[in-house]
Amino acid sequence: MACGSYYCSECKFIIHVNCALQEVDGHCLVLTFHEDTDYSEYLYCDICEKQRSPCTWFYHCVICDNSAHLHCVVGDHPFIKRGMTFIESDHPQVLVFVEKVYDYPRCCNCGQHCLDLAIECSDAECKYIIHWSCSTLYNRLL
Repeated sequence: MACGSYYCSECKFIIHVNCALQEVDGHCLVLTFHEDTDYSEYLYCDICEKQRSPCTWFYHCVICDNSAHLHCVVGDHPFIKRGMTFIESDHPQVLVFVEKVYDYPRCCNCGQHCLDLAIECSDAECKYIIHWSCSTLYNRLL
């Protein structure tokens, strides 16, 4: 919690600052539990357009009045930031976490298309890309 956290002394709830605030396409989304609207029948996620429960946490952008499910904002891998770089012994250049949403290349390890979280070489000329689940880092964390 060196970077800071939010703490509710009444309910003993603690959340890291980076988890409470998410930035998506220039919008600062705040994790909240309270819906500031009288339109409770219109509780929909502005990302997946499915209904949200009035009894669960969600992210909200005050500026554009958009709300979204937690999962729709942070995805299946909430502790891995897209764009984060690292060095792995399996590849000589710096690697970066990416999420492929178009132009699905084939994984250099298993040959299947990378449709989700992947690791690719930061060198644009290198075509190295593997699924997150095919990486040695993933296997070491299991």
